[in-house]
Amino acid sequence: MVLRVLGLLVLVGIFSAPSYGLTVATWNFEWLTLKDDQRAGIRHQDDYQQLSSIFVQLAPDVLAFQEVDSPEALARVVPAEDYTVYFSDRYAELKARSQSQQLTGIAVRKGWKVEDPNDLRQIALPGFFGVPSLRYGTYLVVTPPNQAPIHILSIHLKSGCFKQTQASRSCNKLRKQFSALADWVIAHGDKNILIAGDFNRYISDKQDPYWQQFRQALLENTSAPPDIVNVTQSVRARCKARRYNWRTQTWNQVMYSRLVDHILVSESLASRWQYSFQHHFAYHKVMNYRLSDHCPVVATFKANER
Repeated sequence: MVLRVLGLLVLVGIFSAPSYGLTVATWNFEWLTLKDDQRAGIRHQDDYQQLSSIFVQLAPDVLAFQEVDSPEALARVVPAEDYTVYFSDRYAELKARSQSQQLTGIAVRKGWKVEDPNDLRQIALPGFFGVPSLRYGTYLVVTPPNQAPIHILSIHLKSGCFKQTQASRSCNKLRKQFSALADWVIAHGDKNILIAGDFNRYISDKQDPYWQQFRQALLENTSAPPDIVNVTQSVRARCKARRYNWRTQTWNQVMYSRLVDHILVSESLASRWQYSFQHHFAYHKVMNYRLSDHCPVVATFKANER
């Protein structure tokens, strides 16, 4: 009888092996830096503890982050014992500078297989002297346990063109960045794709021209048009935050009711998508701690074996 029970337990163990899903978060930390050159980046131990407690509560498997100056700053929020952090290639170029930098990157739960190809530099666009002047897209290939690889980008696009349609310097740059993203998707169209980050654009708005142009560029790829789904399309945005007003030298309370942080996925991942949400900061925490002007956005996907 004992042997029969033990045998049954072994069989149960074999046929109920852990099946891992995937939880992805994107979070712009608003000048997460240990330097003191940015007023919005000056934080104290209590502030970091609050940010860290939010992150631990969300417990994502993968975090696409933006506006982080260094691994040391991120370690105040993301526990180094649980996650491996990959910074944009720009970090090696800029880490010696005394000024704080707005860098992208990706943190991945330890134990997961990760490949670290070169960044997507095309979205940085050439500057006045031909040198890329905007933020790179951090690019990883992450393989969750018992699943197929996922090609992940963490991006932070040009600000200043949230809903406008008229030509401007910011809008022209943002349009070129969306075109570069479309080229990257087409080049990886037969893969599992996930693009997360701060798009600095209300692409969830109905018939947003930038989103429409992006989708059209994919459809015009006649060889094998890939499809991309915005799984944060219907996320309710109610991000309470504080912004520093340089003119009055005061902190002002704000409420952001439209989403600029998004998670886009290929159709293969969209079929596994379960739900997405924005984590809303509690009012008393916004008023008492230096958090961020972006609330983290999270998407969860069910497991899918190879």
